[in-house]
Amino acid sequence: MSDSSLVVPDWRNGQAPSAGHASAAVLRLLVKGFSPVEHRLLEGAVKLSQRRAPRIDLVSPDNAASADVVLIDATDAQAIQWASGQPWLAGRAAIWAGAKAARPEHMVVERHVKWTILPVLLYRALERAPAGRRAAPAPAPASSRRVLVVDDSLAVRNYLRSLLEQFGAEVVEADSAAAAVAAAATTCFSCVLLDVLMPGMDGFEACRRLKASAQGGATLPVVMLTSKSSPFDRVRGKMAGCDNYLTKPVNPEELRAVVGAHLVPADA
Repeated sequence: MSDSSLVVPDWRNGQAPSAGHASAAVLRLLVKGFSPVEHRLLEGAVKLSQRRAPRIDLVSPDNAASADVVLIDATDAQAIQWASGQPWLAGRAAIWAGAKAARPEHMVVERHVKWTILPVLLYRALERAPAGRRAAPAPAPASSRRVLVVDDSLAVRNYLRSLLEQFGAEVVEADSAAAAVAAAATTCFSCVLLDVLMPGMDGFEACRRLKASAQGGATLPVVMLTSKSSPFDRVRGKMAGCDNYLTKPVNPEELRAVVGAHLVPADA
């Protein structure tokens, strides 16, 4: 099997994005190896993604280091040789198809990839990506158990408040993404519970802005809440920088575990 990198043009301008300038609505994928038949199947999965967000764009070998995820055929000698010569790969989300073992931070999947679940695979790979590729949350201020709850539904905010206050969280509410960004610009929070679908600015854009403007030098943890469970939405949330992703209706125990991990103990 010859070494080949599947390249599909960026349908917007025919060029692969440059490194470090990824759009949160585009996930850049580099593929090394695989057969011509598998290339065609993958090409179909990529074209389907153009109707969703994030869309998947395949980058050329010349722009390899700009990829968000790298998919490697572990049975292709030339693909393996290529991977061994890329030191930056250790700090990138990667999927090894057919490998008996891989780096601990990388995923291993069966050799015959199920292209129909490609978004799920990409999401899982991003989850396992090394901390160097994703910003690691810094500790919240020592006195903070303050949680920002962002949802345009008063009923949802009240429900989340009742759950959070049961384990001693101090709740601040915002009824829009814009209000949340404004609140985070002046107040330190231990974490944010952020709805995805809201009028005006959506949760994905709000997440990006919250991550960029956290107070006190900390990286603000963001937990996204949505009634959608599509893998595309999960990938899009991960690309926006969210730390966790919970589906509505929220399970109280799961909420406590996820939020509690970001709160300073009550007796600290």
